[in-house]
Order: sequence, then C-alpha cells, then structure tokens
Amino acid sequence: MRAVLPVLLALLLAVPGSSKGDSDYETLAVDLLQRYLQIDTTVPPGNEMRGALFFKEVLEREGIAVEIDEFAPGRANLLATLPGSGKRRPLILANHMDVVPADPARWKMPPFSGARQDGTIWGRGAEDMKAEGILQLLAMVRAKREGLALERDLLFLATADEEVGFAGALRALGPEGWRSRLEKAEFLITEGGENILDDKGQPVYFGVATGEKGPFWLTLKTTGTPGHGSRPIADSALNRLVRALDRVREHRTGLKVLPSVGRFFRDQAARVGEPRASWYRDLPRAIQDEKVARTLYDDREVSALLRNTVSITVVKAGYKTNVIPGTAEAELDVRLLPGEDPQAFLAELHSVIDDPSVEIVPPADFRRPNASSPDSDLFRAIERVLARHYPGVPVTTTMLAGATESVLYRPLGISAYGFTPLLTTSAEIATAHGDDERIQEATVRRSVGVFYDVVREVATAAPAGAPAARPRAR
Repeated sequence: MRAVLPVLLALLLAVPGSSKGDSDYETLAVDLLQRYLQIDTTVPPGNEMRGALFFKEVLEREGIAVEIDEFAPGRANLLATLPGSGKRRPLILANHMDVVPADPARWKMPPFSGARQDGTIWGRGAEDMKAEGILQLLAMVRAKREGLALERDLLFLATADEEVGFAGALRALGPEGWRSRLEKAEFLITEGGENILDDKGQPVYFGVATGEKGPFWLTLKTTGTPGHGSRPIADSALNRLVRALDRVREHRTGLKVLPSVGRFFRDQAARVGEPRASWYRDLPRAIQDEKVARTLYDDREVSALLRNTVSITVVKAGYKTNVIPGTAEAELDVRLLPGEDPQAFLAELHSVIDDPSVEIVPPADFRRPNASSPDSDLFRAIERVLARHYPGVPVTTTMLAGATESVLYRPLGISAYGFTPLLTTSAEIATAHGDDERIQEATVRRSVGVFYDVVREVATAAPAGAPAARPRAR
C-alpha cells in the first residue's frame, strides 16, 4: 500500500497538528475506504497483514503508537493506543479486517475495486465491516489532531479471522496478545448495529446490538444394518435419522422475551398496525395468548428473537442408489438465546427425538451467548448524539441472531455494543456476505462526524449534552 497512500495521506497530514473541518474528514473517509476495499483480505487465507500495514501507515504518520502481532504467516492483529488521563477505564474501537470470499463473475463491479459510481462505493467488506473500521480509524486520528482531553485511553483494535473462528480476537485476548490492556476496558464498540432506511430514504430507527445468540451446532448420528436397496430395512440408519429429523422439524421451542428484545418491540409499536402494536407494547403478556404466540412463532424475523432456533442444514448418507447405508448423519444450526443452558437444550432435544440409537454430538467449543445492559454511559452518549443528529428517530436495543467478537469481551466485565451510525437499505444490507456488496457514499460522509461525537462524548469530561459537530440536513 505504500505506493498508493502518500498522495492520499497528504490530504490530511501535510500540516502536522493542523485541524480539519468535517468536510475534510468526510472526503478522507471516502478515499480511505476506497483504498481499504482494494486490499484483498479474503479468509481463507486472510492476509490481514495487508490491512494492518494500511492502518499502521495512517496511524504512525499521526504519531499514534501502533503494534502489530503477526501470529501466523500473513495473519495479524493491530493495536493502536491514544493515551488518556486514566480517570476512567479505556474504550476499545474494535473491527475485523478479514472478509468472506466473493465470486467476481457474479458482481457488477470487481469485488476488490473500491469503485465509486453514482454515489455508491462497491467492494467486499463495504457493509461488513471495513466502512466502520474507517470510521473508527478517523475517530482516533481526529482525537489526536484536536488534542482531546481524554479521560480514558482509546484503543483501536483490528483483528483477523472474525469470519471463521475468531482466531485474531482469541490471540489478542490470550497470554501472547494484549489481554492485560484490553481486559481493563469499560466499553467496546464493534459491528452489529442495525439502522434501516425506509422507502423514502429516512431512518426508521437506530439499533444498538446489546446481545447476541450463541451458535450451538449439533450433529446427529445413526448406525444400522446396511443392505441391498431392493430389500428395504425399516429400521435402517437413514430411516432412523429421517424420523429423528422430522421430530426436530415439528418441535416448537418455547418463546421468551428478554429485556432488550422487549424494548426493541415496544419501540416498534408506533410504526406497525393493530393488533401487532398492542402485542409489541407488552410482548411478555401478549405471548401468553396461544393464538398470538403461534402467529409470532410463525413470523420468521420475530421468532428468531424470541426463542432458541433449530435449522436442519446438512444431511449425509449413502454413496450408491441400490445400497442401503449403514451410517447417516445430519447437522443442525442451533442458536441459543443469551442466558440459555446448552445442557438443558440437549436434554430437551433428546426428549424430542426419543430414540437412544440417535447420537447427538455437541460442538467441541461453545461460547455461551451473552448481553450487555444499555444502562451505561456509552449507551446514553449514543442516544444523546443521535438525538442531535437525527431528531425524533428512536434509538433501540437489538439482539443479533449471529455472533460477533463481543461474546469474548463481555465475560471480562466489558460492556460491548454493536453500534454504527451508517445507514443502509434492506437491499444493501443483504449484500453483506452476498454479491455486489456496497454502501452509499452519503452515509459514509455523514457518519464520520456522528461516530466521532460519540467517542468524544464518552471519552472526555465534556458536560452531557454539550454541542458537538454541527448536525447537517438529512
């Protein structure tokens, strides 16, 4: 990247210590994002060192201390530190550098072009999560340039392998990483925020992810007597598996309304019609009605937030049409709500299948789902800043059906939130991990100041509600 950065960096760094206005940082954000999207950090193999060197050059030119930990060839984490007074515990700005694979033949623009056309920026990682990484980067740069009176250290953490096995975050939190510094943090901001635009281009709400479900992937295994396909075996391995899977498919897991989920639905009540509005205002009471519970259970999006889910995703058996196989297995994508006991769920599934010949194999490594309370200085700072920039747009709590690195930090006593001010349409969100991943240039520009205001408000001694960057017209 050293061949492409000098001219770009000159835009910001030509006069060390100078202050730039919002528009300058917005332009820089767009340019940096384009460059970052051109760096192929597809995992496998990862090559996150390329991203780490990109961040390193920007940060070091600002005089911000940077460390890179290359824990495997081409695989690296980066930690940058902007020291504060230490009056309050640190704030971690966490992002991952790796991206999922992309098939160029299916894209309108090359996935690693960083192309900018008609107000849209294209590239693998635009949604997940290179754009947010740039917002975090510029918050660090701007805090240094403006000489913020920080009461807490700002830690910029860029990790590898989030999309596969969290190897980067596990390394960072391990004895050979930076655990002694990271575990002192009070707050962490990372991916997971959900901010949807309506068909008029206006934000419906800002969703801050306070918790997430836990992947508890199971394997069902059966054995039986193999034989010739012309003479059926009623109790064959595959027949046993099919019966077990049918029972799993028909099983209805119980509904439960967690506090953050209840708040989310209460905040949605004003924008939905009856009778849902009434249900959403008091969901714990509403689901006591069997008809309401069944309606919500059958609503795919709602149901995923209210219960442990099971999806049958992989079935393996046989190798030839006229041979009855002696073994069969299936894989289940199970997602548990925060606070759920995996052993209790296993017992529930054994009872549902009701066949001792079907073995249920749990994952070798399970990370318990968890959540952070919204009752914190950081959450309140997010609410205040968004109220200034987007008056009247509600800020609510959301729970992710997937998993992020936050699950590793919360057990350390760190309040971890999925937050971003980036606004996207449902169609754009669907491109994350899909074809034609992209983000609107306008929301990248506007989000620079919003994100910085959140960092400034929670990291300095500025009075609550003090004016921040000037809100701009939507």
